[in-house]
Amino acid sequence: MTLQQLVNSIQHLSGTEADLSTLLAKLKAQESSLRQSQAALINCLRALDPVQHSLGYLYLLDATGSEGLPVHASEEFIGLAVGFLQTCSTVQIRMAPDKFVSVSRKLKEHLLVLHQPRRAVLPLRTALYKLAPSSDYVTPIHAEFLQVCTLAKCYNSAVPILQADISDVDPAKTAMTPRDLMLYCYYGGLIHIGRKSYAQALDLLLQGLTAPTMVVNAITLAAYKKYALVSLIHQGNLPPLPKYMPTTLQRSLKTECQAYQEFAAGYGVKSNDELQAFVTAKQAQFAEDGNGGLVRLALEAKTKRSIQRLTQTYLTLSLADIAQAANLRDAGQAELYVLRMIDAGDVHAQIDASQGMVRFLEDPEEYNSAAVVARLATTIDKSIHLAQKLQAVNNMVSCDKAYLNKLHVKERHSRYEDTSDMSDPMAEGRLSLA
Repeated sequence: MTLQQLVNSIQHLSGTEADLSTLLAKLKAQESSLRQSQAALINCLRALDPVQHSLGYLYLLDATGSEGLPVHASEEFIGLAVGFLQTCSTVQIRMAPDKFVSVSRKLKEHLLVLHQPRRAVLPLRTALYKLAPSSDYVTPIHAEFLQVCTLAKCYNSAVPILQADISDVDPAKTAMTPRDLMLYCYYGGLIHIGRKSYAQALDLLLQGLTAPTMVVNAITLAAYKKYALVSLIHQGNLPPLPKYMPTTLQRSLKTECQAYQEFAAGYGVKSNDELQAFVTAKQAQFAEDGNGGLVRLALEAKTKRSIQRLTQTYLTLSLADIAQAANLRDAGQAELYVLRMIDAGDVHAQIDASQGMVRFLEDPEEYNSAAVVARLATTIDKSIHLAQKLQAVNNMVSCDKAYLNKLHVKERHSRYEDTSDMSDPMAEGRLSLA
């Protein structure tokens, strides 16, 4: 089939669902020839309407996207891809989710070659909304979108995506792979770290670490290093990994991330000077991993916790005493730390600069405002919604034929094992018929 014949088929078979199915089969059969005709595809795309002929346009656009990568970028492809992602038919592109993901990914790659990740933010956000059947679904484009938000430092653009309660992963509908899920968790964690939302960052990074896999890969290692440092910043220690995580994977992580393990082990027992000496010795490794900033934040968090502990013992304390207790240089540095902590809401205190004294106060929040009640109501609603989802998943699994067959086989084996374990009293001579 010539390119012109294929274009004619696209123009005439983009109406009904039956026609689109026929067209999809033809497009799949022509994939290899399309890759060999990249130079002529641009003219073919100009003859098609990206809205009316979205399925065919998608296949042709994907075939043109690899040209020049990873060295050169094509502004022509970027313009066509951006326009397509914003205007294409949702119904048609969902018939070929793998191709839609491929075009979105190639757009990102072209813009990264140009060092312009910000230009990909809006098109990829539109693309993930079009591919996902609902806000409950995660798609491969989620990870691509979060990556460009991270590189462009557009953290706030990613917040609505990360606030959605993801509960569905359907590879048939979204072309999702385990790697895509791990990247979604990793880049989502980076976004939360950038916004200093450390609790949410830990949650996503842990989801990425515990995603089903039996081997350690680069994503897992990078996620664990971030997880270890953010744990120290947020809660002052590195908790053990969940027991349901394969022990071989846990051992591999500890071996490959030994510097982070040692830093976490000494975090709660060593002085600031000892920890700083360790960080200086491992500075090259932390910098190579891109974690030098998080290590500095972890050291600062240790100092802040030392100051917070003082509020549990003293009502009034001099800045000089705070500097000594927190192992700071002098009273001036202690004052800077206390001021930052007051601004962040980490402590409630007043500083008398003339006397060099700090008076610690009680938390002024009484938790009886309308905002607190609204926040509590939202949390309760989310909990009820989550319980309903879990019940629906439980019902679905309970009725799944494959699951029931496996359960039946397991019960049958268990029953046979119990029977074989029963000893024969007559064979052992314990029962006599005489």
